[in-house]
Amino acid sequence: MDFRFEVLRGTNALRSAAVLTLTAALAACGGGSSEIGSNQDSSQNLQTKQETAVATVTRADAQRLLEQATFGPTEADIANVQRLGIKGWIAAQIATPATGYKGTYYVNPGSGVACNKEVNVVKYETDALKLKNCARDIFTPAAVQRQFFTNAVSGKDQLRQRVAFALSQILVTSGYEAYAQADYQNMLLNHAFDTYSNLMLTTTLHPTMGDWLDMVNNDKPNAAKGIQANENYAREFLQLFTTGTSQLNYDGSVKLDAHGKPLPVYTQAQVTAMARAFTGWTYPAAPGGKVTWQGTVVHAGQMVAIEAHHDTDAKVVLGGYKIAAGGSALSDVKAAVNAATSYPSVAPFIGKQLIQKLVTSNPTPAYVSRVSAVWNNDGAGVRGNLAAVVTAILTDPEARGDVKTASSYGRLREPTQYMISLMRTLGGTTDGMGPNYWSGQQGEAVFMSPSVFNFYSPAYVAPGTSVNGPEFGVLNTASQINRSNYAVQMFFLGGVGADASITNSIGTHIDLTKFGALTDRSAAVDKFNDLLLHGSLSAAGKAAIMRYLNMYSDAQIKAHPTMLASYCVYLISTSPQYEIQK
Repeated sequence: MDFRFEVLRGTNALRSAAVLTLTAALAACGGGSSEIGSNQDSSQNLQTKQETAVATVTRADAQRLLEQATFGPTEADIANVQRLGIKGWIAAQIATPATGYKGTYYVNPGSGVACNKEVNVVKYETDALKLKNCARDIFTPAAVQRQFFTNAVSGKDQLRQRVAFALSQILVTSGYEAYAQADYQNMLLNHAFDTYSNLMLTTTLHPTMGDWLDMVNNDKPNAAKGIQANENYAREFLQLFTTGTSQLNYDGSVKLDAHGKPLPVYTQAQVTAMARAFTGWTYPAAPGGKVTWQGTVVHAGQMVAIEAHHDTDAKVVLGGYKIAAGGSALSDVKAAVNAATSYPSVAPFIGKQLIQKLVTSNPTPAYVSRVSAVWNNDGAGVRGNLAAVVTAILTDPEARGDVKTASSYGRLREPTQYMISLMRTLGGTTDGMGPNYWSGQQGEAVFMSPSVFNFYSPAYVAPGTSVNGPEFGVLNTASQINRSNYAVQMFFLGGVGADASITNSIGTHIDLTKFGALTDRSAAVDKFNDLLLHGSLSAAGKAAIMRYLNMYSDAQIKAHPTMLASYCVYLISTSPQYEIQK
């Protein structure tokens, strides 16, 4: 019998165990927060060790850095980290240009999916295959979703991509035409290491965001006509993009009033004032057209101010900051953005989320404080320098080291990271179609969040525990089974074949023959323990895998050259120890 189908007989049991175990995985891989201190030296001592050993990065620590800062470690990346040192590698990545999203075309969404008409306007390639799939590839983000996966697997700007993806889950937009989502995601890539103030100004004026949260065509108040400034963007700008709703200490803890209740960041009057500051902006001109208020929809570039629709009255916004009367639409937006991004809560509110998305779901207050300090001053007096903040996050003593065993440390690999990490580390190839399909099956269709709140909340608590586990918000029985299905498809069923609906499709494959004909069970487990878990597989975990491998005879193993590799990568990649990035 073909060994590929032997594994399926045990798959249901493995899936059930995975679903039950993974819901408590943060605890299983080390649960209560009380253990954090016992797992680590003091921050000062660890920092001293780092500074005196910059040139000697261990393989395991290099792998851990790459799990945090890329979409998955490769041997070439590990060698680069060890050659350049951690700070040197980060600096090189910050300097690497964006891979970006290319090959999209403007269309007027008001035309619906009239592709036969639109291809003549946008000079879309009109071969039969392209024309057949025009509705999908032009009027939805499908082409950008596919590029996301191909870029993440093969792009050289790994850190930029990983940070931009994190930002896309904070500064959420969802859906739209391919050109619109491509332009928005390129904006995040280009500003991933800019100041947060500049990023927020650019985000605020992007027409995709303007349409998503109703800032575009937001008119000044007019009591006679019953017009009030639309508050949707102003509210989400404060609640989700900058300050949060409660005042925070620099360690991320909530400030309380004399009655033990959270101190609010803003009042309703300040939301209204912010909304008034955000009036007077409309879509940029369409190709060959001109700008008009409430004119043709264009979801790329920057919105254009029409001063007659801007509220020029004085405004008192966040923190009591006063915007003087008579300002332009642009000067008022800049003042409102600066008032918000200068607010003390921004550093811990956004900084902690970036820690959660890169390193660990439960950073200690001290970790958040150290990152907040860099956010407030990068050493040169600059506030919100994202390049410095990301460097601080990745070089912090709580991030570095060969192995972390504290029970609340780590983060669940979300579906996109889970799939791409396996492809990168094991040398997979993809045209993006397969992982794009599987990401949706696992509850995280890229750039298609169900709301502005992303697929999950940063405050989500992992079921069965008392610790944060944001990514557990998309984990349920169905999505976990589909994780296992993805692994079965990749490691036992040959991957995903070429798709006739896209040009030059190559499918999605992970070729395990490159690891040779493995025959020694223990050596095979050790090899993939090193590749996938930076040598951290527990003794109990190895014993469990060995028991499974011992079910097969030496003759069966020799008859199927990739048998040990397939079983090892499947059993490790579907285990809680792999699914929790530590």
